[in-house]
Amino acid sequence: MSFSSTGQTYVLNQKLMSLSGDLWIDDAGGNHAFAVDRKAFTVRRTLLLQDPAGNVLYEINQSLAHLHQTFEIKRGAELVATIQKALLNVLGDHFTVDMANGDRLTVTGDWIAREFHVTRAGTDVIFASRHLLSIRDSYGVQIAPGFDTPLALAIVIALEQMEQEERQR
Repeated sequence: MSFSSTGQTYVLNQKLMSLSGDLWIDDAGGNHAFAVDRKAFTVRRTLLLQDPAGNVLYEINQSLAHLHQTFEIKRGAELVATIQKALLNVLGDHFTVDMANGDRLTVTGDWIAREFHVTRAGTDVIFASRHLLSIRDSYGVQIAPGFDTPLALAIVIALEQMEQEERQR
């Protein structure tokens, strides 16, 4: 799936989890479009997605209130999305993203190759792949027109966090 003619593409550094400081997410033109700030001294893993001026758009953190691996995305105090890894999936890693508005997004893909799809009602809204870029240790994230770009990037960041935790176990 490709949104290249109508959607937006961003560059996400695959080493997001190994960084101790901030990370820039660039647009297709190489311009800094968003920043990811790792909050120091928090009990749970917390990241802030910010615009270039430093305004917080979304907070991404691990939820300690669930039995299995769960991340939450908040805008201010408002919960916007909850991301959970499926307890059992025969066809590879599978996540669900429950939106506060009642929508459910499904995530499937090949995490080793860094290629996955996020779908809503069977239609791609986010597509991430190493094949979109030739930049080492990075992958492209394409976002469908009309889908909230910062929210899409927050979802991808949360998924990356969850996969990194799984690899560390």
